[in-house]
Amino acid sequence: MQEENISNIEKYGKPVLNSLKFREALEQCHHHSSTVGMHSLNVTFVALGIGYMLAKLHIRTDTRALVVGCLCHDLGILGRERFTSSSSMCRLHPIESADLSVFFADPEDRAKVYDICMHHMFPLLAAPPRTKEGWVITVADKVSAVGERMLPPVRRMWEKRNLKVIPDPFILNTAA
Repeated sequence: MQEENISNIEKYGKPVLNSLKFREALEQCHHHSSTVGMHSLNVTFVALGIGYMLAKLHIRTDTRALVVGCLCHDLGILGRERFTSSSSMCRLHPIESADLSVFFADPEDRAKVYDICMHHMFPLLAAPPRTKEGWVITVADKVSAVGERMLPPVRRMWEKRNLKVIPDPFILNTAA
């Protein structure tokens, strides 16, 4: 599945990944331990995993729209110092991300990609997503953000105890 996800990201995300905006995103810090670009890639991997699980339940999602939407969802954060507060950034970056996303989306995907970017901050912002893909990224964004915020302190805690194996909170050991 990981190889398929990488292939889908390279195939459908190429216009975003090759853009100057995404290169800038790879440089800007996000969630204290990541960059906007790496966070967007993490969200994309999580979203594709959710899409895979939904497919097992015969619920189909649009992979192309999902990839482009995930990669674009936080591009509106770039240059965050221009926002007057965290709440204004929270409120305004989805609009800017959605406006940018239409340049990267195929014409038939623009409405879905716009929805993904515009509503990914739900429930922090009142308007919920209108598409399945929008709901998928909303969940994937929260999962990724929590992981990005929690993983560095967890790793530091284990490193202080001089353990050679550092647990990954996203992998559950069911063999024990």
